[in-house]
Amino acid sequence: MPFASVIVDIPTRALREPFTYAIPDELVSELSIGCAVLVDFGNRPAVGWVIDLLMSTELERVRPLRSVLSAALFDSTSALLALEVARDYCAPPIEALRLFLPPGAAPRLAKRTVDGVETWALEEPSVGPVDERWVERVPESDFRPARNATMQRALLDALVEGPVSAAELRAALGSVDGALRRLESTGSVRIEERRRFRASHGAGRPAPRHGALSDGQTEALRAIANATVGETILLDGVTGSGKTEVYLRSIESCVERSLSAVVLVPEISLTPQTVGRFRTRFGASIAVLHSRLGAGERRDEWDRIASGEARVVIGARSALFAPIQNLGIIVIDEEHSSSYKQGQAPRYDARSVAARVAKARSAVLVLGSATPSMEMREAAERGELTRIALPERVGGGVLPVAQIVDMGVEFNAGHRSMFSRPLTQALLETAEAGHRAVLLLNRRGFASFLLCRECGYVPTCESCSTSLTFHDAGRPRLVCHHCGAIHTPPATCPDCGGPYLRQFGAGTQRVEAELRELLPDTPIVRMDADTTTGKGGHERVLTEFESLPGGVLIGTQMVAKGLDYPDVALVGVLNADTTLHLPDFRSAERTYQLLAQVAGRAGRGDIKGRVVIQTYWPDHPAIRSAAFHDPESFYLDEAITRKELRYPPFGRLANVVVSGVDEAAVKRSAEILAAALKASAGEKIEVLGPCTAPLARVKRQHRWHVLVRGARDTSLSSLVCEALEEVPRADGVSLAPDIDPADLL
Repeated sequence: MPFASVIVDIPTRALREPFTYAIPDELVSELSIGCAVLVDFGNRPAVGWVIDLLMSTELERVRPLRSVLSAALFDSTSALLALEVARDYCAPPIEALRLFLPPGAAPRLAKRTVDGVETWALEEPSVGPVDERWVERVPESDFRPARNATMQRALLDALVEGPVSAAELRAALGSVDGALRRLESTGSVRIEERRRFRASHGAGRPAPRHGALSDGQTEALRAIANATVGETILLDGVTGSGKTEVYLRSIESCVERSLSAVVLVPEISLTPQTVGRFRTRFGASIAVLHSRLGAGERRDEWDRIASGEARVVIGARSALFAPIQNLGIIVIDEEHSSSYKQGQAPRYDARSVAARVAKARSAVLVLGSATPSMEMREAAERGELTRIALPERVGGGVLPVAQIVDMGVEFNAGHRSMFSRPLTQALLETAEAGHRAVLLLNRRGFASFLLCRECGYVPTCESCSTSLTFHDAGRPRLVCHHCGAIHTPPATCPDCGGPYLRQFGAGTQRVEAELRELLPDTPIVRMDADTTTGKGGHERVLTEFESLPGGVLIGTQMVAKGLDYPDVALVGVLNADTTLHLPDFRSAERTYQLLAQVAGRAGRGDIKGRVVIQTYWPDHPAIRSAAFHDPESFYLDEAITRKELRYPPFGRLANVVVSGVDEAAVKRSAEILAAALKASAGEKIEVLGPCTAPLARVKRQHRWHVLVRGARDTSLSSLVCEALEEVPRADGVSLAPDIDPADLL
């Protein structure tokens, strides 16, 4: 009797290995890798997933499978990749395997009580295909409705141009079911069930195909075409250097050879232009996957990919796990983006997993960025990937001229406005010329916080260790940006009763309000988490901005990604220091990347671009390198610090966050974990902590963390997983391991 290796669908770290079950004879013909099965696990039934088929086992006693619950939903390669992801990121195998499952398709078991008896029952998948009736006229039919059969005649007239769905007929004509049954019985119409695909995205704004390629683009295309299976190519190109055109032509080459492609874009809902470019080239063979789609829409796109109808998949990091066939190329645009790191278990890095997928699927991996991550640049230095430089903008365009404004000097000169004198002048000139401007302030809200000038009281969140942000969108309120709590601002200080509660710091709402006073006749659009809520919010805001003849777009870091407007003449950065002071070793790198990316929005067409960067730290290497387009000096300076600290890319990190409502229990678990790690750590590994996390409390959960630092070639996952098993399970305390963390907050 053959056997099946099964991952039980119970998300617990204790289940780190698959289990073996016997396959009854009656199930052999319908079972394959990727099927969901019903198994006995302990004293209860459970859903499991078949990841391998075995002809023998060394186990003496093996339970049989009870039944097969679904057809195959993934293949053997996906099963192996899931096990590797679980191992690399210290996650239960089922959490990694779920990445490869269709949205809402997984069967679930639920305990139910019938006549006082508890039983287990199989629940229907939360999302499935939707069928609808389509009606088509039979041209050879000579049936003629009676004179008083007005609905039948109206239906036949509506079908003259071709098939129409029954839902559309009802919307146009009212109740049509009886008339349709009569027409079907006479053979004058055919009615059939068809799959209805739920609308998933707008068409975006198409972009024309570029003509002649630059030397850098030609070299990049040649390198990608000649790359071996599993090879990684890094396109290190300045903003506007034509990286997207390289992606498109490389994918075209794959499609011509009957191969498919996956394109990852950070927060794809922010870049409808990208979808437009790809749709222009590849039409209906495009599928889009991202978090703002509804569950049904994601399921429909997933099925189009699995069937082979969609050959080019565009999406956020989860699109990497789509069931694409005959994969030829994986593209990760803006590879430096922190959004490629998953925030919940399994906390995978999409770039690392993409490299595994490319090798397993015999594809080429292409990474692109105007500001490559330190990890990718160092990998190129070590010869682990091929780096292609694109140092010039296509069409002979030039990078914008940047000016650094020292806000300390402005303040000492008596200038108190959030807009410095150079930025004010630049905004007035841009508005007068009818050009567009983009302003970046990476902080939403009206003011950062309220402060009592008599006693120093600052309203803070009851659930999180952070101050409340003041919002003033028609109704003043204090909002926690971590847990979402909303409070009414007090009229007087709750501590001393003083009336001097003042707003400090500026957010995007306040920028909008003051900019309307400075430019009363100029259209102004704000783009942040408050104005882009709801489905299609990002595209709605960008469409509004695009429809204006000129104007100013104000936003958080959203405006630094994916915007390609040829008439943006000015970019203003209101506070370049926002991310510099975060307690994270990547703060300088992220600041440089954000400034360089947003500066690249200016001067992409015939209009000369200008950038004004306001800062209280004008000599910081990240700010100067971004302003003067000098990445080499920044990377060299940053590498010195990273090497001394043995931080990535010159070492590896693991961060385990221990959290819970009871701080004493959290601290005790963190101490036990740290002791277990230190007892097992070798010479190349250092354990730091435990200590409170930089965000010490979020949503009433106290947070401690333990940091593990090792050499670049050190495997930290097995060490962390083994240490976690030694921590006694405490009620209300969770341990979240993060291998190769994107930040330490």
